[in-house]
Amino acid sequence: MKENITKDPVVGDRMNRVDGRAKVTGAATYSAEYQLPNLVYAFLITSSIAKGHIQSIDAKSAERAPGVLAVISHLNAIKVPGNADNEHPTEPSTAGQPLRVFYDNKVYSNGQPIAMVVADTLERAQYAAGLVKIKYDQDKHQTDFEANMKRAVLPMQAKKDKKSPLADYDRGQVDGYKSAPVKIEAEYIQPTEVHNPMELQSIIAHWEADDRLTIYDKVQGTQPTQKAFAKEWKIPEKNVKVIAKFVGGAFGNGLHNWPHETAAIIAAKQVKRPVKLVLSREQMFFMVGYRPYCWQKVAMGATQDGKIVGITHEAVGQTSTYEEFTESTLQQTRMMYASPNVSTRYRILPLDVSTPIWMRGPGEATGAYALESAMDEMAYALNMDPIEFRLRNYTETDPEKKLPWSTKYLKECYQAGAERIGWRKRGLKPGTVRDGEWLVGYGMGVGTFGANRRPASALAKLRADGTLLLQSAVTDIGPGTGTAMV
Repeated sequence: MKENITKDPVVGDRMNRVDGRAKVTGAATYSAEYQLPNLVYAFLITSSIAKGHIQSIDAKSAERAPGVLAVISHLNAIKVPGNADNEHPTEPSTAGQPLRVFYDNKVYSNGQPIAMVVADTLERAQYAAGLVKIKYDQDKHQTDFEANMKRAVLPMQAKKDKKSPLADYDRGQVDGYKSAPVKIEAEYIQPTEVHNPMELQSIIAHWEADDRLTIYDKVQGTQPTQKAFAKEWKIPEKNVKVIAKFVGGAFGNGLHNWPHETAAIIAAKQVKRPVKLVLSREQMFFMVGYRPYCWQKVAMGATQDGKIVGITHEAVGQTSTYEEFTESTLQQTRMMYASPNVSTRYRILPLDVSTPIWMRGPGEATGAYALESAMDEMAYALNMDPIEFRLRNYTETDPEKKLPWSTKYLKECYQAGAERIGWRKRGLKPGTVRDGEWLVGYGMGVGTFGANRRPASALAKLRADGTLLLQSAVTDIGPGTGTAMV
C-alpha cells in the first residue's frame, strides 16, 4: 500500500484524559449540579395537543400549593425584548422564527412548553404542575409525513439564492441516468432519531443585575450561546457569562438555544432568584431537537463496464411550521463520483412537530446512506465488486467545483480496509459466505463531512512556578477536546 499519509506523533498514543479523574470520581460539576444561594426550581408544563390555541389556564390551586413562588405562562410572563426581532438569535441559525416561549396562546406541537411552576423544591414544583388545569381549542394537525409529502416546498434559502447548496442542481443532462443501459431506482427512509445523551438538558439562570446574566448551561458552544442570549435580552455580550465546564454528551442538540433555556431566564428575572430547570427524559424527546425524518429516492444509470452515466437524487426532510430546518443531504452526491450527469432536488415538509436539529453528521450521514446503498445496488446489478465499481468512478477532483482535493486517500482506505477484513472472501451474491452455521456479511460505504473553520483564540500564561495556564472558551462534549488541546 502506498504510504504517504502524514505521521503524527500524537495520534495513536495512549494518554490520560485531563478530565478523567474528575469524571470517574464524581468531582466533575455539570450544569445542574451547581449550588447557588437562594436557588429555586422550575418544572415545565407541556402541551397535550399538536395544534391549536390555549383557551384557559387555571393555576389557582397550584399557586396556593406549599413552596410555590410563581406559575408562569403567556398570561403573566415578562416580555423578552428580542421577541420583537425577526432575526434568529441562534448561531448557526435556521430560517424562520424560533419558538417564543410563553409569548402567546398558540400551540405548534405536542410537548411544547406552555407554562412553568417555580417552587422552593423540585418535588413541590412537580406536584404543583399537576394541579394546573388547561383547556384548548384544538385544530386539525398534520404530523403524518408520508400522507403530506405532496406539500413539500423548496427551502427559503434556495428561493433567495440559486447558488445555495439547497437549490436545485444539474450537471450535464437532467435525469441523464435514463440513457444508460443499466438502471436502478430505489427509495430510502431515514427515520427520526433522538439524541438522548446521558446528561439531561439543564440550565441554572441567575440575573446578577438587571443587565448582567450568568447561566450554567449544557451547550456545545459557549460563545454562540453568549451571543444568542445577549441578542435575545438586548444586553451587552460582555454581560452574559456562560459556564459549561463539563458536558455529558450532546451529539448536536447543544448547538441550538432552546425554549427551556429562555423559560428559565424568564423565571429567574420574574422571581428575582437563581432558577434551576432540568428537562425530564420524556421532555428530551420533544423539546431539544432530533434527526429529522427524511425520504430519499436515488436513480442511477451505468454502462455495462461500470461507468456511471448519471445520478438523480431527491430528498424531502421534515421540519416544523415555525422554523425551516434544512440539511446538506445531497452534497455528497454532487461530488463523490465521476458522473457526467447529476441532478439533485431537496425539499422540506413543514409539519405540526417541534423543530429538528443537527445530529452527528447532519445531512451528510443521511444522504450518504442513500447514495452508498444505491452504489451497492448498482454493483449488484452489474455483477461487479462494490469496491471495484467505486474505483471505476473515482475522481481526483471535485466534479461540482472543478477543483482538486487538498487531500484524498480514499483509494488507500479501500485497499487497507479490504485487506483487514478479508474482503476477497466475499461473494458477489449476498448470503453465500458461511462460517459454520453463521452467514457472514461483508459491506463497505463512504462518508464525508465538511472541515468547517472559523477564527479562534486562546490565552496562554507561563507562570513563575513552571506551570502553564491555557484558557479557551471551548466545550468538550465527550471526545476529549480538552486533552487534545494540552
